[in-house]
Amino acid sequence: MNSDLSTNVTFRLLFFCTLGVLFLNCLLLTSQPVSEDDYYVALSAINYMESGQLGPTMWNHPCLRNILVYGALRMFGPGVLGVKGVSLLLGTLCTPLIGLVARRLTGSNRIALIATILWGVDALVIDFSRQGINDIYLSFFPLGAIYLYLRFKESGRQGWLVGSGIFFGLGLASKWSALFPLAVTSLYLAFDILRNGRDAMNVKLLRLIHGVVLLLLIPAMIYLLTFLPWFGRGYSLAEWPSLQKSMFLETSQHVGYHPKQWDDRDHNAYKWFIMPSVFVDPFMNMDTVETKDGKLPSFDQSVTVVLGYANPLVWLLVLPAIFFLIRRGIRERDERSLYLACLFLASYLPLVCTSRPIWMNTALSVLPYGIIAVAALIWQIARRFRNSSRVLAVYLTLVLLVAAPLYLLAIGKGMRIPLLRELLVDQYLVQFKK
Repeated sequence: MNSDLSTNVTFRLLFFCTLGVLFLNCLLLTSQPVSEDDYYVALSAINYMESGQLGPTMWNHPCLRNILVYGALRMFGPGVLGVKGVSLLLGTLCTPLIGLVARRLTGSNRIALIATILWGVDALVIDFSRQGINDIYLSFFPLGAIYLYLRFKESGRQGWLVGSGIFFGLGLASKWSALFPLAVTSLYLAFDILRNGRDAMNVKLLRLIHGVVLLLLIPAMIYLLTFLPWFGRGYSLAEWPSLQKSMFLETSQHVGYHPKQWDDRDHNAYKWFIMPSVFVDPFMNMDTVETKDGKLPSFDQSVTVVLGYANPLVWLLVLPAIFFLIRRGIRERDERSLYLACLFLASYLPLVCTSRPIWMNTALSVLPYGIIAVAALIWQIARRFRNSSRVLAVYLTLVLLVAAPLYLLAIGKGMRIPLLRELLVDQYLVQFKK
């Protein structure tokens, strides 16, 4: 009963899960009104690629989003695919990717599929897979880099390590949060090299330098290259550090951000995994038109509220799962369990310790590692029962039942449901309405 699934079955199920997530990400997408963020993402991409200007949105973050969105705009035009197509693609591809990473970190096909399902139906993931803003990049590129590194670790082929460096570079060029999994992976690589007793010290040193070049210099080069449009305005390389300093100060302090006009309490990272949390994103519909009698539509008809609610049956298990992961890693000397735990802690603790608000969209830089840990914990619990498959099925069914209404909120349809509309207006939109 507890025997693992075959590789063929696993890959087929991953494929069908990916199709299901693609359906969820695309469902009613064209009817979801354009948000301010979507509009400014497109405008920022055009500004950057055609004149080298940063902004108007998120000028303090790296510039890969501008490059990718501009390419999508040129390919698909200024519609849904042009503005949101990159996020839609990367958000969907995260689904099989998290399964592949979980499979190699845990050695279990069942855990890989559990992690895939938990990830695919998460409201925050669906929310940002349907937006032009680039927070889903925070999951995709580091996950891709980690998967490629694990392939290198198993095969020793340098091409996998080069690919890992490229993906880490693309992650850094999205947001600096990719630096944390990059640091953990670099230390893991150094540990592997130095503990090899068969090589002489000079050979270890050469391998270490080689690994540093591939895993650190390649990301640095890719990061620098994404600023070519900025250099094209006439700035010199000597001025580039000043730009990075300004970006860092704004990112670390957010002095240029104004308080939000709605109830948004979950802007402290320590809350995310110890109490039910939500990312609130209300906006006035930019395509609002007058009614037939010449009057403006009502407030309820003019506003869309997108909520990324954390599924409590998953998110509240993350910290216990990490605890048991560390315990297992130490007891069984399981280095991959410790690697996964370090990926989570290195990505999460800096967010907990920072003094400025950290909104829940940033949790996408941490969530993949937490969900893999939860999947491992759930399977460890389920397998203790005689009918482990039934126990697992009950848990996943409960997760899906909770995820169903959260999905409607994540795609902005809550205002159309009477009971939810009253809740949204009363709890989140009182100040926004004024």
